[in-house]
Amino acid sequence: MAHTRKIERQLLTDAEMEFVAKARHPALMELSDSDLHTLITHLRDRRERALTIANNQRRALRGKGGRGEVTFEKADSGNRQKASVLTDALTRARREATRRQAEAAREALMANAHRAMELKRDAKRATRPATLPRPHEGVANKAKRRIDRFGSSSGEAGRVTKFVAVAQAKKDSRGA
Repeated sequence: MAHTRKIERQLLTDAEMEFVAKARHPALMELSDSDLHTLITHLRDRRERALTIANNQRRALRGKGGRGEVTFEKADSGNRQKASVLTDALTRARREATRRQAEAAREALMANAHRAMELKRDAKRATRPATLPRPHEGVANKAKRRIDRFGSSSGEAGRVTKFVAVAQAKKDSRGA
């Protein structure tokens, strides 16, 4: 629930009001990252203190210890509302910190993508030196080193050899 500034002035001290005011939009955008981190720390400490006091007052009201008798009016001194106001301010500050982190990550990603694109473009460019001879400039072909066989192909020779072996085996099996 949103809190009016009038209620905030009633609930918060001057120092706490200053922290809450810094957690609002125009001032929040102007803070540096270290100042924002400090603001989040202060707001968290103040909120935890307000919650601790409220819990202690509620406990004392039930008679579970504490400092003497506590009446209902003293127990309800607005510490829960103060904690709520500080929680809202803390939420705004944390949201801004998260936004800044996401923006920094997005910028880093874009920088890496641009770098990768440049590397890809550089890889596609020719890296050969211009002084090498090219075929159109009269480079002679290398001499052939393989010797061509004359006669039938090697597969034909194997087929004939196998045919002769099979014929011999048939002859031998007849018992001659």
